[in-house]
Amino acid sequence: MMRTLNAATIYCVAVVLVGLSTTLNATPIVDGRFDPGEGYTLGRYVNIEVEGKKKSGNIPADDGFLWILHDPATQDLFVNFTQPRTLIDNSYGENSIGWGSSAPSGKNHNFKDLKGSDKAQFIITDADGEALLDFVMDYFSEDCATPSGYASLGVSGKDGKVNTGSEDAFLAWGTSLDYNFNTLGHVLTEDSPAADEDYIVTDPAYSDWLYEVTYEFQIDGTIFEDNGFGELTIPLVHDSPNKIGKNKVYIKVDGVIPEPATVALLGLGSLTLVRKRRKSTASSQ
Repeated sequence: MMRTLNAATIYCVAVVLVGLSTTLNATPIVDGRFDPGEGYTLGRYVNIEVEGKKKSGNIPADDGFLWILHDPATQDLFVNFTQPRTLIDNSYGENSIGWGSSAPSGKNHNFKDLKGSDKAQFIITDADGEALLDFVMDYFSEDCATPSGYASLGVSGKDGKVNTGSEDAFLAWGTSLDYNFNTLGHVLTEDSPAADEDYIVTDPAYSDWLYEVTYEFQIDGTIFEDNGFGELTIPLVHDSPNKIGKNKVYIKVDGVIPEPATVALLGLGSLTLVRKRRKSTASSQ
């Protein structure tokens, strides 16, 4: 499906791409925010299906994004996984966007939902196919150790855990709501910032609020030893609730690499170009 970009968007994309080229060798900052200039070298679309009713089966959703850097110097593995806002987002309370009667699931979205049971499972193998890490990452929970009182507990608490491997392998982690609360200092426990249906924020003081639900982490490269990094899979994500169906979300990493313009727009905080390629492909045939 072809997309057209207006002049202002093309200019912004060009500016971001120039910045991207100058920071190609940068190392990602693991904070829950995707930045195309941070050094991620491998991008993939991820196909998403949401658990539906028994008779209807799973429901296809818009694509998410997976970004990976396997640092050649340290062998550390950096991962950023971002879900589409049409599935779940960091809007909640009175200012939730696309929830309630506007959502296929009919579900409302409140702050307590995001700090409830949301989590994502990841499996990392070496080049021989051996599973070195199988873990579940907590999205957002109460944490008295932070000034905001909330944070992602990663694999060390609440919904996070390590099924295979060791917690020592995790050098850093972050999520986008953690970024909003603890990096930006926007501690909003009732309503997210007011915004229109395109996520344009009303109050400029909150213009940097991240609406995308993102998981990001850094793995110690020594776990790969001489075998090297093999593959990363995302067997299951728990989004409770989400806009589309029931709570289980199934992920399959695609072989398609996002276009540079899409990468740039993601860096600008826009996921409106997320593709529903199943539908667009079908309509073009």
